[in-house]
Amino acid sequence: MVDRSRIRERHRELSYVTGRFMTEHLIRVHKLFEGDLTAAIVLATVAQHNVQRYYDEVGRDAPEGFDPLVTAGEHLPHLRPCNALSVSAATGVPRETVRRKVRWLVQKGWLSIGERGRLSVVSGMSKDFQDFDI
Repeated sequence: MVDRSRIRERHRELSYVTGRFMTEHLIRVHKLFEGDLTAAIVLATVAQHNVQRYYDEVGRDAPEGFDPLVTAGEHLPHLRPCNALSVSAATGVPRETVRRKVRWLVQKGWLSIGERGRLSVVSGMSKDFQDFDI
């Protein structure tokens, strides 16, 4: 449980630390996505949607932990694809722009397009992001 009074007491410090992390993270995103932050938003939105059901139903409370289960492929039956329209609605990015970014992300090997335009992250794509948040 988060102690809100403690957060209020240290809000400036938390703001600085969070801002520092976000700045460094955005610089890495900018480099990896060749300056295309919209493509990063599209990929992140698809990935979050894909994994949400697995995390909510299995991964969050699994005694063995989230990472070992994903490594073992336990998440695969739980993945939930989405489409360009839902990504557009969730992000505010125009649908045609989402489609262009999806094509680029497919070329990078990070997304796949299935039946009826269903978008999914590619298995193993996380290796490109392995040291991303560290």
